[in-house]
Amino acid sequence: MPTAAVKRLYTQTTLEPVLEPVQPGTIVIINPGSRNLRIGRASDAFPLTIPHCVAWRKRDNKEPFDSQPLFCRPECLHSESKKQLKEGLKQSEEALLTRQTSSGDYRQPTSYKQLLSFNNSVRPERTNVICPQKWTNTDKKTPFFIGEEALYIHNTEKFVLHWPIRRGRLNLHKGPGGTLSSILSDLEAIWSTALQARLEIPLKDLKLYRAILLVPDVFTHRHVKELTSLLLEKLGFGAIIVVQESVCATYGAGVSCACVVDVGDQKTSVCCVEDGISLKNTRITMEYGGSDVTRCLKWLLERAGFCPRDIDMKNNIDGFLYEDIKETMCHMDQDRDGIFDQHIQIRRPQQSIVKYSIKVADEAILAPTSLFFPDLFLLQGSQWTHVQSSNPGDPADPHDEFFLRQTQTQDKMQQQEKEYRNESEGSEINLAQLDESQLGQSQIDDDSNDPADVNLQHRY
Repeated sequence: MPTAAVKRLYTQTTLEPVLEPVQPGTIVIINPGSRNLRIGRASDAFPLTIPHCVAWRKRDNKEPFDSQPLFCRPECLHSESKKQLKEGLKQSEEALLTRQTSSGDYRQPTSYKQLLSFNNSVRPERTNVICPQKWTNTDKKTPFFIGEEALYIHNTEKFVLHWPIRRGRLNLHKGPGGTLSSILSDLEAIWSTALQARLEIPLKDLKLYRAILLVPDVFTHRHVKELTSLLLEKLGFGAIIVVQESVCATYGAGVSCACVVDVGDQKTSVCCVEDGISLKNTRITMEYGGSDVTRCLKWLLERAGFCPRDIDMKNNIDGFLYEDIKETMCHMDQDRDGIFDQHIQIRRPQQSIVKYSIKVADEAILAPTSLFFPDLFLLQGSQWTHVQSSNPGDPADPHDEFFLRQTQTQDKMQQQEKEYRNESEGSEINLAQLDESQLGQSQIDDDSNDPADVNLQHRY
């Protein structure tokens, strides 16, 4: 026969699991931008920065290389563009002339006409130095290339270049590759290749890693949901946390409250952060940034006489040439005025470097001031400015904004009813106490030996 169970003489204690601290080397931070992707481990001093694009091999070899231009905006070609450009330039010049320099003087205006004759006579100087940048070797039978390899694919190759994020949002459009599923496929190809080839993290080991995804201040709820599903289900991260860019900026700066201004390549956003919380009513995003400053600089240099015929802004490689000029020439120093020499180098892959020696005046400071006078970008209407919209709701999310709003309303109504009930009970208690006090006072008056009121006696 089985023996009866013996009762233990001591109580069993369950051991709580020991929570080990998360190692920074197992945390991957992903900051997807319109132009660049910044990705790296939390233990890295600096993130890995690569162009946020992918070039897919075409199945039909009849069509040439297809690319989405970064620096051209068709919406800027309208009937009032010249008038708007002159008004924006006038406002920018007046703002510079009315501000004092560090010495207390005012800037002396320099007309572009003083530069026009000299710059028109400048001829290119071809050097014997070959640009070290090379075209991408596409002999490898890989279905796609990412980053700089995708950018430097020759125009004769049969590839199509995609930029999955434009103006801070997913690049949804009506053309080929503009659907949500296509964009998510582009992001999966870029991020998975960056993790494996650049960070040397096998995809099978991502279940041991955690991801921190940075999203813009003004975001679309559905897009954030799709990106989260991409990281958890497609790539296989063990966990993920979504943080807004402005909040991460305050953490990095070591401050709790700040007004964060983010000037990116294709958007500019402003947001106020208080105690680590992004205030919804202060978020605003404007769809212009550094690439629009590059377009403005190109127009200013052409007005001053520098307009090489072999540079086309529809070609991204040529657009990067003007971007290099912007980064080396433009400034915001109001003490620098007058005419100065500028040496420009035109670098193309596997070709000789071409030099230009031109003269530049206020063009170097007028281009960056276009951020304060957006008429220089030739954008019309208010559709280029966005604020945070309400969540339209998600049937797959039982705790969406509608649910939270309803529960908050119910809790508020219950709290109000409770307060009203407490006030009613308190008033009833006060009335009862008042009646008892009045009754006690009348008894005291009856038992008193004081003479009665003469007037009352006379009345009765």
